[in-house]
Amino acid sequence: MQKAELVLSMLNQKSKSDSTFKFRRLYRNLFNMDFYLNAYAKIYSKEGNMTEGVDGKTIDGFGLQKAYKLIEQMKYERYNPQPVRRKYIQKKSGKLRPLGIPTTEDKLVQEVIRQILEAIYEPQFSNDSHGFRPNRSCHTTLYQIKNTCNGSAWIIEGDIKGFFDNINHDILIELVKQKIEDERFINLIRKFLKAGIMEEGKIRNSITGTPQGGIISPLLANIYLNELDKYMKQVKSENEIGKCRKITKEYNKLSSTRTRRKTEGKYLEADEVLKQMYKMQAKDPMDSNYRRVKYIRYADDFVVLIHGSKRIAEEIRDNIAQFLKVRLKLELNLEKTLVTNLLKDKAYFLGYEITKAQSYTKMTVNTNGRRQRSINGQIQLLVPRKIIRKKIKQFSKNGKPAYINERIPLPVTEMIAVYNAEIRGLFNYYSIANNVSKRLSELKYYHYFSLAKTLAKKYKISVKKVIRKFRIPVKRKDGTGTINIIGVKYSNKTGEKIMTYFNKSMKRKYEPIKEEIYFGTIKTNYKNELIRRLLYNVCELCKENQTTEQLVVHHIRNLKKLKEKYENKKIEIPKWLKIMIHIRRKTLVVCKKCHWTIHKRKI
Repeated sequence: MQKAELVLSMLNQKSKSDSTFKFRRLYRNLFNMDFYLNAYAKIYSKEGNMTEGVDGKTIDGFGLQKAYKLIEQMKYERYNPQPVRRKYIQKKSGKLRPLGIPTTEDKLVQEVIRQILEAIYEPQFSNDSHGFRPNRSCHTTLYQIKNTCNGSAWIIEGDIKGFFDNINHDILIELVKQKIEDERFINLIRKFLKAGIMEEGKIRNSITGTPQGGIISPLLANIYLNELDKYMKQVKSENEIGKCRKITKEYNKLSSTRTRRKTEGKYLEADEVLKQMYKMQAKDPMDSNYRRVKYIRYADDFVVLIHGSKRIAEEIRDNIAQFLKVRLKLELNLEKTLVTNLLKDKAYFLGYEITKAQSYTKMTVNTNGRRQRSINGQIQLLVPRKIIRKKIKQFSKNGKPAYINERIPLPVTEMIAVYNAEIRGLFNYYSIANNVSKRLSELKYYHYFSLAKTLAKKYKISVKKVIRKFRIPVKRKDGTGTINIIGVKYSNKTGEKIMTYFNKSMKRKYEPIKEEIYFGTIKTNYKNELIRRLLYNVCELCKENQTTEQLVVHHIRNLKKLKEKYENKKIEIPKWLKIMIHIRRKTLVVCKKCHWTIHKRKI
């Protein structure tokens, strides 16, 4: 069979070249082992894979034999997805968030379906859609708002009630059928939609919504809301009028006066008129013959920015509500879908504050040597003050930095790493905000001294002694001399290392991060190293040659914690764990016999 990458590339190219083409015979790709190996390589490292689904199994013990079994079920259409196990986790606010945990087999099949659907639909999606798409992120969404929406007077903050739980299955299948003519492939998607949810031992059927925690859910959601993207393109074309705003009478009058005085040789008086012109608005913001509409969406959150009147903004909001209700059977939450005047108020989108700069006096010189207003009418992205206040509360008490009780037992390196991850994560997310440096500097004081006080509580010494004990000299950001900062020296296999509190520049960045940001790190592409190990046909424990079908992958949740568990109990570390520590991997390719003995604790 053909390589999965080649098949996906062909599907993608066909979709790009012919937007009306209908795809057939997609189901046969589910008989291709390469798709399952790619799917496994994509999902195996995610922590949720070590949580049991309704079948009581995790990703531990995956091997080619399981993939062959899935292919056999697919050939005879005997494969039926299991219900999703629902689990609740506590949010910081105290509320419970529902999580859906599919079985490992369902995750593999969903990942194969996702790869095929993404190759077909990605070229068809709108440039105004950013959520759950390759090389797009919250940053690219916000960056588009900043770069394309200058001058907008009104903003609609869209809020769809319970979007993921209310997707209509019949409408979704109808939309998929517009591009795909393969009843077996569509029937498999339908099975996932109808698989149901298991909660407290009871199975609840899925009438609406996408699979809870499902890998294909975000992509199916984008297919569904692509209809809204198409509708908004139509709204834009219907509402946009005029080439540019007209010049105000007052500004035009002063411009004529300045020209006349220059021709008369009265240059000083002409300069005085120019200064008056700088202090007033040149173009009429209320020009009824000029209108622009901009629409940007991230997942089920969207904004519409309007260069026009409030009446037009409210009409567009009502039209969107009507379209969602009639075409997609969704409800726009009119209480939360705000229409905000950017000249007077601030809007909130994806955790950022959106405002419109107003300055008639701040000037710059452009590339042609002409003076121009630098920020008038520009959209600005800001770190909300309420976010920083909320964070400061976590690290302070009675207005002063305070220790974090839960972090006192942590080793020093781990404690510093936790604090660094927090400040780095915030900076990564808010790095394109105009005021990121100012706002995070406010937090950094409380954050840094919270670390100092936590260390002081751990060692039962004063903060001054902590700073003296853990001080590490580092270079200043401007390169002039050094400063002392809390840190620690430690050793590993590569030699002596130094870890200090986060001391990197927090200057604003002008380019968006295109990958998704998760907890201060950036989501990176997977590697196929594990697949190469699996296909090498050698058990990494007993070192004997095996057939591919006899090999499985042993997974563990956390290598470091498992090693510490043995050391704390003063038990000899088993051979299989020593190998994993040596290769620094949470996976070990073993034969079935060795895998059985690992779980029986006989090695």
